[in-house]
Amino acid sequence: MTQRLRQLLLTWVLLVVLLAIEIGISFLPLDRSARPVVLLPAVLMAGLVGVVFMEVGRGPEIVRLFAVASLLWLTILLGMGSLDPMTRAMHYVRTQNTLASSTEQQPGTAAP
Repeated sequence: MTQRLRQLLLTWVLLVVLLAIEIGISFLPLDRSARPVVLLPAVLMAGLVGVVFMEVGRGPEIVRLFAVASLLWLTILLGMGSLDPMTRAMHYVRTQNTLASSTEQQPGTAAP
């Protein structure tokens, strides 16, 4: 077996193991504070794919620059997207009593 084929096979095995870990973690009853830990296998998988399969480290400097810039923009996008639901205030609206409103005729319906 050549060195490159051995490296690809080892990377594939690592990806499958990380996938099994990620699926196993998803069935555990974890608190909300442990959610970043669940992302670690996914980050490692993305790093393995970028380094081994895409060979980002062996490319010209512009390829590495764009790889780092894409990670930066992805972090900004996900960070800003997660801030939106965290900063929303919940405004609850009082509703009428359901028993009283069910006896009234609704607009657009025929009278009994």
